[in-house]
Amino acid sequence: MALLYNQPFITMTSFITAISGKMRPSKFSQFSAIALFTIALAGCGGGTPSTQPTTTGLKKRVLLSNQQAGTVIILDAINDKFSSGSMIVGGASKMASSGGFTSVIDSNQNLLTIVDNTKEAATANSVSSDRVVDTAMSKDGKTAYAAVRNTGTVNIVNTADGGTTSLSVPSVSRLVLSPNGTMLLAFVDDPNASVSNPGGFFVIDTANKTVTPISGPALDQPFTGVFNASETQAFILNCGAECGGTAASVVGVDFSAAPTFSAPIPVSAATVGLLSGSTLFVAGTPVPAIAPATCNAAGLTKCGTLQAINTGTLTASAPVTITDGQHLKMQMASNNRLYVGAVACTSVNDGATGLNKGCLTIFNTGSSTAVFPEFTASRTSFDVTGLQPISSRNVVYVCEGGELDIYDTTTDKVTANQLDVVGKAFDLAQIDP
Repeated sequence: MALLYNQPFITMTSFITAISGKMRPSKFSQFSAIALFTIALAGCGGGTPSTQPTTTGLKKRVLLSNQQAGTVIILDAINDKFSSGSMIVGGASKMASSGGFTSVIDSNQNLLTIVDNTKEAATANSVSSDRVVDTAMSKDGKTAYAAVRNTGTVNIVNTADGGTTSLSVPSVSRLVLSPNGTMLLAFVDDPNASVSNPGGFFVIDTANKTVTPISGPALDQPFTGVFNASETQAFILNCGAECGGTAASVVGVDFSAAPTFSAPIPVSAATVGLLSGSTLFVAGTPVPAIAPATCNAAGLTKCGTLQAINTGTLTASAPVTITDGQHLKMQMASNNRLYVGAVACTSVNDGATGLNKGCLTIFNTGSSTAVFPEFTASRTSFDVTGLQPISSRNVVYVCEGGELDIYDTTTDKVTANQLDVVGKAFDLAQIDP
């Protein structure tokens, strides 16, 4: 049984295969790896180790973190199915993936787990001083980054062995890595109260492991940033009144020498952004709130805004009404569909259908129209915590309210083939082209 202890997800493959026919596919595929391990041990009486393949062999894989079950599940993203592959990662929540490795935040313990995508195995852990709240992964997969808000540190983690170096960044909450990984932007909670850097954020030189505070009159509660193709230029999203400041805006920053700022571009709100070509999309929930009549016209009781910024002229379009809440997720999918997700939104019942709108907005950038997916009364939670468009397909995986929903970008509706997650689906990461 030594092999079983060392490789609990590999040498049990024949055992899993043997019982798979006795369970519903969707339920079986999520059956706790811990439970399987325990059952296998109880019935172990020796014999020849399994010769089954050690990985799923899938061509297009998506990792799904199941926070409640404490697992990372491997999905077949060609056929929209659960595979037999999974890994134990306690409290698995937010993930970042690049270069063949994925970092997974443990929401129950002070850990960041490293997954080797090729081996389909959790291969290293980095112990932190408190809970990790955000993570990023270098382009080559050799280095993971972890924001530990309560102790004010950013951990730099060697993915090969979990070796960790810590840097001091007060109240760090969100990380944004430059395209080639030479620069890491660190955004903090309540930056205007940060004693070491009032009103600003921090830049980490990943090679030298140095931290530089960035401040300036153009900044108003900087919440996050979006890099363009350059390693030294980014757009900073000022949260403004939504985060206790004055006015939301977007500011271009050039870090190539002493940081220089563009004039602020006024927007209604800004907590998440995505650059598509020469257009920067920005979303948030304005404060003070938008007039109820405007929200009602879109079938909402409260609402947020989405705007498109021309990065050449540095001008913003008129705001489009979307769901309210704190917007943290944005992804561009096929057929010009922009998916925007929020948490803590206001659900509203559609009197015409009897269904409830949640925290997801699907915006068609071609027709400039917005769709708000609706759910039956059985769905009571709507937080969007994961978005993953599937490459070369008209499909988007969405974690919302702890469920996994699969959308068709040609119809803006869920597909006929849905997967029933047992536990709490939290985040998604496609790890193959």
